Amino acid sequence: MLEKEEKLKDNKIYNTALYCRLSLDDGSVGESGSIQTQKIILEEYAKMHGFKIYDVYVDDGYSGLNFNRPGFQRMIQDIQGGKINLVITKDLSRLGRNYIETGYYTEHYFKDVGVRYIAINDGIDTINDNNDIAPFKNILNDMYSKDLSRKVKAAKRSRNQKGLYTAAQVPYGYKKDPLDNNHLIVDEEIRPIIKLIYRLALEGNGCPKIASILTEKGIYTPGYYKRIKGDIRFARFKNQGWTYVTVRKILGDVVYLGHIESNKYEVINYKTKKCVPVPKERHLIVKNTHEAIISQSDFDSVQSMIASRTHPWVHNHENLFKGIIYCAHCGNRMALVYQKRKYGTVSHTYKCTTYMRNKDYCPRPNTLLHRQIKSIVEQELRDLTKNINREEFLTKLLERKKKESSNVDIESKINKLEMRKDKLYQLTKKVYDDALNEIIDSETSSKMIKEYQEEQKKIISEIETLKNLKQEEESTIENYKLLKEKVNEFLEFKELNSLIVHSLISRIEVGYRDNPRTIKIYYKFIDDSISN
Repeated sequence: MLEKEEKLKDNKIYNTALYCRLSLDDGSVGESGSIQTQKIILEEYAKMHGFKIYDVYVDDGYSGLNFNRPGFQRMIQDIQGGKINLVITKDLSRLGRNYIETGYYTEHYFKDVGVRYIAINDGIDTINDNNDIAPFKNILNDMYSKDLSRKVKAAKRSRNQKGLYTAAQVPYGYKKDPLDNNHLIVDEEIRPIIKLIYRLALEGNGCPKIASILTEKGIYTPGYYKRIKGDIRFARFKNQGWTYVTVRKILGDVVYLGHIESNKYEVINYKTKKCVPVPKERHLIVKNTHEAIISQSDFDSVQSMIASRTHPWVHNHENLFKGIIYCAHCGNRMALVYQKRKYGTVSHTYKCTTYMRNKDYCPRPNTLLHRQIKSIVEQELRDLTKNINREEFLTKLLERKKKESSNVDIESKINKLEMRKDKLYQLTKKVYDDALNEIIDSETSSKMIKEYQEEQKKIISEIETLKNLKQEEESTIENYKLLKEKVNEFLEFKELNSLIVHSLISRIEVGYRDNPRTIKIYYKFIDDSISN
């Protein structure tokens, strides 16, 4: 019927554009929707109807919701240049899935520029007057895209929640597992570089300084490294040196802890595919999905140092305790400032930032010279390295924990409470049986059972509390082993440096200049001050 109407209405000679499109989302439609199959269908149709083929225009991997496609735009240019007067697609959805823009081309643009349009499988031919179904098909195609977009989002989120790695690009320092495309394995060539970057940060170097050091060492940037490894997507990258942005991104990425962080961006419109950043609190983090390169303690130390890096006092003096020294009175950080004294001398002093800004919240000045706190910490760390491997060190630590928990014998008390709980169960059962046998009246039995049950609840609660204390004791032993392992890395250190400080110390609290002055040093892993 379509062929007869063509012959009756039109003897025109056509220069034909065959247009093929396949998006990534359409990848599952099977062989019938492939680019090659579309070409065959269109070429056979053109040959059957005597249409001269001017060119074949292809957009492989482009969404039908957006008309900014290279093949489509090239076809439009040829139409405007008068080279084409007929466009053929396999169906309307190949032209586009945005019903408003697709309708614009089929109902207005093609007619205005004198171009005939044919969608073979949908029976659409703009030379005929029976194309009323076309707008509805465009709407259905748009609805299909919207539904598909929603399903793709749901599927991706489900995969992310399972800890599967779904991004196209792997993070620097990792590569995809050849046995599982959704699992990351460490790139052993890059492992030492990631460790070097974190080590430099722990030594007190800022991101620009680290970038400069990496560049001086001739270490390839992440983009150039991927290029020389054969990834054609990075062909434009040159080894022009590291930047602050690259280093800062590596230092803040939880992927190096063995975690996957996803849902960092979202598509706000399924038609435009525009992505916007998602607030940090809505990010999805699945822990322990792959091998970590950096320890949690080192990562946390670096984050603390970065967070405390911006302050108004500029100096070149070493700042060993940046981000971990606090005023014991108000709880806020102390900042290192320099003061010019008589005869041109300069002192570097830690001062409470609250006192400097608002004396209502911290009424007394709290200051401590950098060299003084350095001397105190250095001596304590030397004592720690001497004593950490001695058995009495752990004993003292456990005694302190027991003292904090009223010095109870946890195990024996739990056993006594368990025995009493079992006894109450037997008593309750006996009272219940006596009530059934009418040995005691129901009012008495109810009262006794209620009393027993209330005592049981108290016992269960007390047992739970004691078990938690026992777990804390076991945790203290494990954390002591972690601290011991870390301290042993710095045995017989020559001079205190930022790496040692931030590897071992989590917090320093400085009291007012009373007599005696209280300075508490809290260590990582055990979260306790060993002395004082």
